[in-house]
Formats: sequence, structure tokens, C-alpha cells
Amino acid sequence: MFVAAVGVGYVITCVVYPSPLVSRELAVGRLLGLPLEAAQREIASQGFRLRLENPEPDPVIPAGHVVWQDPPPGTTLAKGAMVHLTMSSGPATVAVPDVVGFDLEAARDILRVAGLRLGRMDSLVSPAEAGVIITTRPATGESRAPGTTVDLVVSRGLADIRVPDLLGATREEARQRLESWGLKVGTIVMRDRGRGPARPGGVVEQRPAAGMLSARGGRVNLVISR
Repeated sequence: MFVAAVGVGYVITCVVYPSPLVSRELAVGRLLGLPLEAAQREIASQGFRLRLENPEPDPVIPAGHVVWQDPPPGTTLAKGAMVHLTMSSGPATVAVPDVVGFDLEAARDILRVAGLRLGRMDSLVSPAEAGVIITTRPATGESRAPGTTVDLVVSRGLADIRVPDLLGATREEARQRLESWGLKVGTIVMRDRGRGPARPGGVVEQRPAAGMLSARGGRVNLVISR
């Protein structure tokens, strides 16, 4: 009699409540920040299926890690439902801005606004006005990660000044002669006089040599006898 009553009760329950007594819905776990392989294992263990969307840049989450999931964590889904994951492609890159023709201070500000940093400085003889940027390394338009340094090459101007002959002059005489020509003293190296005719303290070598062309403000390196 008891067994029959249980059976009748089960039939009535199935008619009134046709859905299963045990829910087949599961909560989606938190996948944000996980690398792809770990996220795949987690989704499989939860009984869901995975669909990858196009990667998106993110300034914090490393490339190859989950940056977004749909539905979000805690959402209940039927077993076998699809979970969409978006992976990070890393920080968005920055195009090197065009600073050619700007002076150093303006170029520095432009790089800072673009999210880049000023790197090394170099200078070359150029038809461009002295002191303006003539090229960058990397080149304009190339993509780099934020915070990357950009080297600048500055124009020295035209090489239209002929370097004077400084051999035999003292350091002070060489400086005065160079400045009168619009040039500057570069590095100075002291060398033993040896048996040559050079007087102590006199210039025995210069680079560039006398007669070479230099841009205004160019430096001439000296070797001076002890």
C-alpha cells in the first residue's frame, strides 16, 4: 500500500512539475585574467562550450589572457551553453609622431603627449635650419609600445664654414680662433711632446683637419702637446 502511494505521488509530481527535480543550470565561473589554456580547462570542467572573439588591446592584462567574458561570472546557464571570451592583445601600440621640422623642446612635448619618451640625441650636417629635427629613430609612423624611447637627429645646418689651421696654437688661442669662425672646441687630449717641433701646450693634431667644411657651431677636437 505504501509503495503504491509513493508511485502515485511520483506520477502526480511529474505531471504538476514536469521539469527535473535537479536543475541542470550551472553558474559560470570567473575567467577574467586567466591565460587561454587555463580558461579552456575551466570552461570544460564547468560543462560549457567556448567561443573566442577578436582580441582587444588592454593596458593592464597581458596578451593571451582573458580580458572579457560573456556572460559575466556568476551567470547561470544550461549545461553545454556557449561562453564567449575576448583575449587581450596587450597594450595598444603608439605611432611615432611626425616631429620633423620642430625644435627640440616642441618635439619632446609632442612625444610626451603621444605616450613616448625622448631617447638619445644625435646631430648631422643638413640643409635644414640648425637645431630642428631632421629624422627620428624609429621612423615616423612606426608603431611602438607606450613608453618606448624615440631617438632624435637634429640638424647642424649647412657645412659652409672652413675649419681654420690650429696647429701650434695654445688651447686658448685655438678656442678664440674657432669662436671667431663660429665653431667650438670639442674634446681635448693631452699627449707627450716627443721629439717633434711642437711647443709645450700647443696643438699637434685637430679633427676635422684644417680646410674641412663644418656647420656653424660644429666642434673641433684637439690634441695638445704636454
